[in-house]
Amino acid sequence: MKELKKCFVILAFALVSMVMAVSCHEPVPEPEPEPVVLKDYNFDLFVCAVKHGGMSKNKNGTYVRSVSALTADQPRVEFTGKGIDITEDYTLESITRGKYYYQVPQKATGGFVKFHIERDAAGEERIVEDAEVPFKDNVYSARKYTHAWIGDSTTLVIVGTAAKTTKIIWSKLAESNMAVQSEGTFDISLPEGFGAFSTSGLLTYRKSDGKLYYFYLTKPAAGLSDAATSVTHIAVIDPATMKVESDTAVPASVMEETAGSAYGELMQNMIMQDEAGNLYVAGMITVNDQEMGILRRIPVGSKTFDPSWNGFPNPEGKLLTVQYLGDGKALSYSRDESLGTKIDSKSHFYSIINLTDGSRSRVKYNGTDLQYCGGRFSQRSVVVNGKAYIGVGGEVEGEAEATYPTIYIYDCKTGAVEKGVELSKGFCFDIIRAMETE
Repeated sequence: MKELKKCFVILAFALVSMVMAVSCHEPVPEPEPEPVVLKDYNFDLFVCAVKHGGMSKNKNGTYVRSVSALTADQPRVEFTGKGIDITEDYTLESITRGKYYYQVPQKATGGFVKFHIERDAAGEERIVEDAEVPFKDNVYSARKYTHAWIGDSTTLVIVGTAAKTTKIIWSKLAESNMAVQSEGTFDISLPEGFGAFSTSGLLTYRKSDGKLYYFYLTKPAAGLSDAATSVTHIAVIDPATMKVESDTAVPASVMEETAGSAYGELMQNMIMQDEAGNLYVAGMITVNDQEMGILRRIPVGSKTFDPSWNGFPNPEGKLLTVQYLGDGKALSYSRDESLGTKIDSKSHFYSIINLTDGSRSRVKYNGTDLQYCGGRFSQRSVVVNGKAYIGVGGEVEGEAEATYPTIYIYDCKTGAVEKGVELSKGFCFDIIRAMETE
């Protein structure tokens, strides 16, 4: 009997050791956290004069106002004689977290700035700069970089290109004061026959495997035939050492180019993650000589796209933004190519994607589709505390034809849509951001 017990103990110990050994080498993916709930926050609304802005497409004037709520019981948001004119000093494109903005500004500082928008007792807004730090060796241009947060959001990673876009550089900044902690160049070289990288690419951190994912484009060298095409790559990076662990070329049939390859996610959301840690990326492929949207997924445990999965089948045109709503649903902003392809064309619209089967339906209010919008480089939607705030309308077509931009509020659980606040006429509505007040 003692020998039997002894054998049982040895067997149990062996089994535990085997489990521990497997766990050490093959960690079980950690689910992504639930969406952050903001307790005290304002909405910052950005508009442009005359034409839609974004990516330096409009120099006519960019203005921002901060409001406490976007519900229908709020007074119409006026911009004439109100708000902050950021045209000369700052860009629409910015990194945001908490109550702060982080960017390489329009003004020639030769570095990074951190600022927030403050309202006084009379409701007047002003910009307060919290930090301004010069570049070290790595130099970035306004708008032309991508980013990710690591270390429980205490470290900001910036990635861009240098040497006429022939090398990819990175910098780590301290969130608190924007100090450059470290910087370097990725060990990524242009393949033979290729002459440049995309300006910024897309960068994100996936907690389920603790890696940075960098999506970038290699462009054919000058002088190659017209048949030569760009190629998207996925580089997986160790955030501690910034070493490239793998670099995979994506077949053109899977994705030709990610959305936002030139400007990152400084304005628009093109990457999202679900509760399980699956990673989704908006992009494009060519169909009948037209650029059409596609939504690919890197499943948890994998480091490349699943070529059999497409969350945006039968596209009408380009897929411009995606945002995860929870429970396997996403909000998309895309374009119907048949209605126009210019920045100000009224051809852009919002849909809800069912990620289980790729089906999607237009966002409706009282049974009617939300109207088509101008603004290719726009992020008029933000998801906060279980609701998506969606802005439409407001294109400037002459005083008689101008309409009030309007916010609609989508309940992520129920799918119910209510009408929210209006904005004043005469401006093109481009961005909503939810910013903490403390």
